[in-house]
Amino acid sequence: MTGGSGHAPCPGQTAPMLTIRQAQLDTLADWRARDFEDRALAHLQRWMPRHCNLLGAEPMRRVVRQGLAKARHYGLGAECTVIGYVDLMCLLGSGFDLDPLLPWAAEILNEPPRADPVERGDRLYDAAWSYIDRIVADYRDAGGKPLTERLVVLLREARSSARDELVDDAMPAFAVELQQTLAQYFPAKTALVGAGRIAALALDARRRALQHGFRSLRGTRVVALLMFILGAGFDADPLLPWLPPLLAAADDEQARIDQLLARGAETLRRWWDFERAGAH
Repeated sequence: MTGGSGHAPCPGQTAPMLTIRQAQLDTLADWRARDFEDRALAHLQRWMPRHCNLLGAEPMRRVVRQGLAKARHYGLGAECTVIGYVDLMCLLGSGFDLDPLLPWAAEILNEPPRADPVERGDRLYDAAWSYIDRIVADYRDAGGKPLTERLVVLLREARSSARDELVDDAMPAFAVELQQTLAQYFPAKTALVGAGRIAALALDARRRALQHGFRSLRGTRVVALLMFILGAGFDADPLLPWLPPLLAAADDEQARIDQLLARGAETLRRWWDFERAGAH
């Protein structure tokens, strides 16, 4: 049946077709991606204002893009689960999925795909908040006031660490000292993580420090502290865009460590000042 003034093609003729070029498809995909980023940024500006304030819109877009790629990699493609994944990047560090101090995250993310990925995303979010509730005493006092100032003090104290090379024979003593320091400043998290993972952190910190050209006890200690405070993947975290250029700089080891300590303390200080300002 035909309708209106249209007519069926004659035998041997091809019906008219709408041709969509690949460039048009790419443009449509780019528009959809940008539209999702806008929605994600609006969510982050409401719920993660400190991150948005400190980084700005374009760096936060890069965080969202990485979160989208990682969430899809783990089969969490629904928009709500992607945004939830980005939330956890802001709370736990962008590399939380590979952080050996957070084994529960990898366990959930690497489960075989389920019929309902939203349910798995919800369990990941619930597990993260359960973890945060157990360590929050390390970061806020009983009245809810942030204790970030203590973290700045800890990084400043790292300036006095020995500048001698950290040799293999000194690693056991370094691991013990790291355990004691973390237990002093982060008693809840240290107890939750356990001595075994702290010892493994010491070894991983030395490996990571050597990758960045830090051979001293001082350099390894700073890397270990930043891994514990900011997440194991801190040195490749888009939430810390100032780090890669600093680590790759041509300056000598001690100069780069001084800059790393200063920028780390500055980041925490700005976080602290913004938190205090927002409390009024």
